[in-house]
Amino acid sequence: MKTCSIILLGTLFISPFAGYAQEDMPDAPTPRASVHRTAGPTYTPPTQGERLKAYLKATYGIQPVIEAAIRGGLEQEGNRPSQWPQGAQGYADRFGSAMGQIAIRGTAEYVVSDIFHEDLRFIPCASPCTQSIFTRALEDTFTARKGEDGHRAFSVARIVGPVSGAAVATNTWYPAGYGGSEIAKEAGLSYGLIYLRSLIKEARSH
Repeated sequence: MKTCSIILLGTLFISPFAGYAQEDMPDAPTPRASVHRTAGPTYTPPTQGERLKAYLKATYGIQPVIEAAIRGGLEQEGNRPSQWPQGAQGYADRFGSAMGQIAIRGTAEYVVSDIFHEDLRFIPCASPCTQSIFTRALEDTFTARKGEDGHRAFSVARIVGPVSGAAVATNTWYPAGYGGSEIAKEAGLSYGLIYLRSLIKEARSH
């Protein structure tokens, strides 16, 4: 088992600035089943600087640290991976693994969202907002804003990010023997924690 610091440093080899090379890529086609909620009449697409700022906050700010702490506790309680020890050392390993997954997830989302011109920033629902916070949090988890009006549509980046983090973790620093089922479990846990983060943000915004 590698130390937590080596795990975290290893995830940073994926450059967070890779998306700048995709500035001239065309928009991906918007799926028919787009979500009707828009960002409101004052919406403007993000600049590259705003994209980078949102990426850094969502990936390396206080909220991802809290997410990693919760995830480390859940996986410690479930003894996953079972080959890792319990106690302080085991929790440190699982916390480091969670931070590594978040770093990979966030970087993948940043690059893919730039390619497909998806806006992943959190923008509160314009008042008066008729949707429940649970519906809005679900949209925040699986959709993104697109176009000049900021309409919501299915997000490629939101799907690719958690799966990428789970796949790299399972095939890199997890003990040997973990395969596709573990990737699905890790990605599912990521979606659940992302939904929880979105739910808290939506509740605090109103």
